[in-house]
Amino acid sequence: MKNISNRKFMLYFALTLLYAALIFYLSSQSHLPHTASQMEHLMQRILSIIGTHYFFIFKFITIHIDKLEHFVIYFIFGFLIRITLSHSENPSVQQNVILLTMIIGVGYGALDEVHQMFVPGRSPSIYDLFADAAGMAFSQIFIALGIYLYKSWHR
Repeated sequence: MKNISNRKFMLYFALTLLYAALIFYLSSQSHLPHTASQMEHLMQRILSIIGTHYFFIFKFITIHIDKLEHFVIYFIFGFLIRITLSHSENPSVQQNVILLTMIIGVGYGALDEVHQMFVPGRSPSIYDLFADAAGMAFSQIFIALGIYLYKSWHR
């Protein structure tokens, strides 16, 4: 059983590292790749169809679409870090999985903003870091809510 758990941990760890590398790659670009700019255009169209004039938050998102991108990217990153740490064989890691996930995720987001100081055409933003941290936090809330609902339904 221990060997299977270790394999799962290594698989999730590899996926998390690959995702972190993707984030690093995207933040190393002076301009977003064509696919990313198409996704941004698609998100703006969806939000305009919803009717942003009814909800301030949607209006904010259409003006600052990059904050939504940061939120979504780090929401997913939060899931990956959490599932990786949850499969650790270290009991103290498992007991502090939410705290460690937040520290790793927000720390990586902060380092990513520092990294952008050295990329031509990019600049660091504290607001991007806030969006990263919000994505991480919401992923942990979402997971905790899912675990709670799962346990309450299976009693």
